[in-house]
Amino acid sequence: MTITPIPYDRARHGDGPWRLVAAVFEEYGFPFAESDYDADLLHPEQHYDGVSGWFRVLEGPAGDVVGCVGLTDNGGGTFELHRLYVLATARKSGAGSALSRWVIDEARTRGAQRLVLFSDVHFEDAHRLYRRLGFRCTRFRYAPDPFQSREWGFEMAFG
Repeated sequence: MTITPIPYDRARHGDGPWRLVAAVFEEYGFPFAESDYDADLLHPEQHYDGVSGWFRVLEGPAGDVVGCVGLTDNGGGTFELHRLYVLATARKSGAGSALSRWVIDEARTRGAQRLVLFSDVHFEDAHRLYRRLGFRCTRFRYAPDPFQSREWGFEMAFG
């Protein structure tokens, strides 16, 4: 497995991000169905345009998508990490760290003052990773998804 995040390419990766997230949701017993909320996973190239949003994937040995992450510039110096997911078979390999570090570095390079993210309350391994990287848990919310998932909000300030 390559642990270097690479830009998503429709011809190469197709619906890989969608299949990846569906597999992770199945693992946790979460419902997952096509909706406007998840449209960015079906068409990352449309939602992460390379100007105010960026999307990266990790490939497995066969070129399949085993990890993904998105970043958006929300304006006013605030950037947001989206869609950090790693297949169970690729976890504990540094994949999540590599994707997260790419987001942090990219946000810094683009002038972020702070980086925010929301993560389902059940993703405890991810929460440990975020804290280890310097994020602080700052709030709770019900997600604007069709299932009103419960999420923790995290934030990292750049000084």
